[in-house]
Amino acid sequence: MNGYPEEELRRALHALADRPPVPLAAPTPQAAVRAAARIRGRRRAAAAGLVAAAAVLAVLAPPWSSDDGSRMPAPPAATAGPPSELPAATEPAVRTDPAPGVPYAHDLYVHCGIRYTKFDGRWWRAEPEVPEEALDPALRMNAYTAGTMVLVSAVEARFVRSAPDLAVTFRPLAVEPPPCR
Repeated sequence: MNGYPEEELRRALHALADRPPVPLAAPTPQAAVRAAARIRGRRRAAAAGLVAAAAVLAVLAPPWSSDDGSRMPAPPAATAGPPSELPAATEPAVRTDPAPGVPYAHDLYVHCGIRYTKFDGRWWRAEPEVPEEALDPALRMNAYTAGTMVLVSAVEARFVRSAPDLAVTFRPLAVEPPPCR
C-alpha cells in the first residue's frame, strides 16, 4: 500500500469488473430434480401452514355472513325484545339452569342442515334432523339463524324462529357431536 487505500481499492475493483465473466456450469438433471423436490416440499409446507392458520381462524373468528353473500363480519345477534323480556343465552355464555318455558335468544347453526346445537352448556340433537335441502333458501344464505330456544323439560328444548317459520325440537346428547361434513 502506498498510503492511498482508496486508489488501490478503485484499481482492484476496475480489474475485477474488466475480467470476463466465469461461465456457469449447466445444472445436471439430478440437480434439477433435487431443486424441484425442494421447491415442492416448501410449497407443501407453506400450504399446510395456511390450512392450519385458516383452521385456527375459523375457530377463533366470529361467523361471517351477510344477506347479499358478501364476506363481512356478522352483526351481534338481535334479540326479539328488550333484554328484560328475552335473556341472552347464545354461546359462549353458558346458562347455569335456564328456567323452563322462558325463551332465550339463540343462534342456530344451519349450514349443513339442522342437526345439533349447544344450549344450556350442553349439546342437543334435532329430532327429527332437518337436511340442508329441506331448509328454506333464505335460511341457507347464512350459516346461523337467530331465534329463541325454550327449555320444555330436562330432556327437551325447542328452537323457534318466526320468519320464515321454523320450529325444531332438540334432545340432549351425552357427548359432543361430530363436525359438519
